[in-house]
Amino acid sequence: MALATSGYPEQARAAISWIAQRYTGSDWHTSDPQNTAAIARQCDAYENLWLAWGAQRSGMTREARGFYGRCRDLQDPVTGGVRSRVDALSVDLYDLRSTALTGLVGLSIGDEQAVSHAAEFTLRLMEDQPDTSRGFFLVRDGKGQLITSFPEGDARLFVVGFAQRQHDPLYYALALGMAFLATVYDQYGEAEFLSGARRYAAECMARTNWILRHHYTGKIGWGMSLLYRITGEHQYRAMAEQAVSYLLRTQLASGAWWIPTLYESFDDQPRAVTLDRSAEHALWLRLFSDTFRAEGTPS
Repeated sequence: MALATSGYPEQARAAISWIAQRYTGSDWHTSDPQNTAAIARQCDAYENLWLAWGAQRSGMTREARGFYGRCRDLQDPVTGGVRSRVDALSVDLYDLRSTALTGLVGLSIGDEQAVSHAAEFTLRLMEDQPDTSRGFFLVRDGKGQLITSFPEGDARLFVVGFAQRQHDPLYYALALGMAFLATVYDQYGEAEFLSGARRYAAECMARTNWILRHHYTGKIGWGMSLLYRITGEHQYRAMAEQAVSYLLRTQLASGAWWIPTLYESFDDQPRAVTLDRSAEHALWLRLFSDTFRAEGTPS
């Protein structure tokens, strides 16, 4: 995705082809052959969705629809939610991050039905929050009920808390909700989507002191830049610029990123994490730049 967005389509296509050959089965289930837990699962939707989006950006339509189609089958036709991981023992748990990402990829591929269902889930999830001062709950069950009680060890997957109360919250889930609804509004112009994007932005801004100095900062900034381009409101631009500043300030001379919120030193950081975060941060910087250069962006 980073390569395709940054103007390296040939390299992006080579990467997708290598992934498909090395890790992907004929049913489009992608997993590491050395990871027995991943092999046992039927699908890791969140990861596959990124592959689908990158393939679509690279012009690899067959691969994009293959990766995406497997994830699309995990969308609940009633609630619009999407499950992240499916294995033999899985229960029907539908979460914001996979649902919003399905919507974003669906917009890219042209799957209007999936986009509509994902938007409904994302809007309703915001409407049904009992008390966001406790944290923002991310998951519904198969009956459409918000899950607010869960084992303490699973809290990170079910609720986005605050820095002083929760270790490493999934801030990016809120960012994807914001970016997805802003993008849907940009395409269709319906006021409820902009209102929903603003409410997700407000949830992000309620965590400002930490959320803009975090390894999930990039997604926050991209969503804020989209809202600034749409509305011209400088509160969103200020957030986006703080996010950009953090990414630029923490980039190493090599071009890579060390994630101090996760590892005490760069030497402690696994190479796979360095590759993943460096590619992702480069992607967000490119998307920031493209968004602010877009025609009609307020000066």
